[in-house]
Amino acid sequence: MVYQAYGSLSEEEKKQSWLSISRLCRIMRCSTSGYYEWKKKYENPVPSKRTESDNKIKTEMTEIIRALSFIPGTRTFRTELWRRYDTVVSRKRLRRLMREMNLFASLPHKDAYKGQATHNHPLSALQNIVNRNFGDRPRQVILTDITYLYYGKDRSLYYLCAFIDAYTKEVLGWAMSKKMDVALVKEAYEMMKELHGSELNNPGVLIHSDQGSQYTSTTFRQILSDDQFVQSVSRRGNSQDNAPMESFFGRMKTHILSLIALCEDYEKAVQLVNGYLEKHNNEFHRYELAGLTPHEFYLFCITGIYPCESYYGV
Repeated sequence: MVYQAYGSLSEEEKKQSWLSISRLCRIMRCSTSGYYEWKKKYENPVPSKRTESDNKIKTEMTEIIRALSFIPGTRTFRTELWRRYDTVVSRKRLRRLMREMNLFASLPHKDAYKGQATHNHPLSALQNIVNRNFGDRPRQVILTDITYLYYGKDRSLYYLCAFIDAYTKEVLGWAMSKKMDVALVKEAYEMMKELHGSELNNPGVLIHSDQGSQYTSTTFRQILSDDQFVQSVSRRGNSQDNAPMESFFGRMKTHILSLIALCEDYEKAVQLVNGYLEKHNNEFHRYELAGLTPHEFYLFCITGIYPCESYYGV
């Protein structure tokens, strides 16, 4: 108000003592020093170091979103900033910056119906050996499941089967098909054996799944027996027994299902999922994996050599 009032005066009016800056400040009930400090910043705006730092982080956050193809939460943002730009920032500050940028994390929502079925119907000779103990070392417990995806305007369905290391979160093998049958599971299994067979030679490796007919079929059970794997199945109606697998599929769908739906044909939809799974293994830095990708974390576990100069602190 003082600035506007004084600026609207003519040169002759400004020469009159009763219209001085100090008198206008008293009328407006503000200090003269405060007015001149504000006037300096207003006429020569220089961003503070904090503002410059915020702008730099916002630019990096935008690049991360572009690289990941989805909006992560504060934990993932913090991890990616550290790995990609060597920028260390608190989650509290990231929450503030996300509000300023009007960003909302792409996070899966809990299924209200999961875990509601508690009836027990054990299968003969198949037990829940894992019992939610997902191992304390790599290649000890391998989780598998099948999920549906859709593409095109008519939302044509196709299916993804994946095998994941429960400890490192690395996707070891996967396959997609328009049919949800044993052949789909076998294709994903064969990919895992081809790429990681030498890593799965330890005795007592567990392959854990739900009670789907593809996994309880004689064909699949015989394959596991021939390769000396131990089969474990979740209790009926208890998806929490395979929680890491359910969580992985939930996050994947949150990140890319809307993009898959835009694909016009099946081949492009498959290509998009392949790219996501490759990125998951080699480019997505995980907070709970000491800031490493799943593949980097596996190498860290077996060699003891941390690949970064500074430790993330998890």
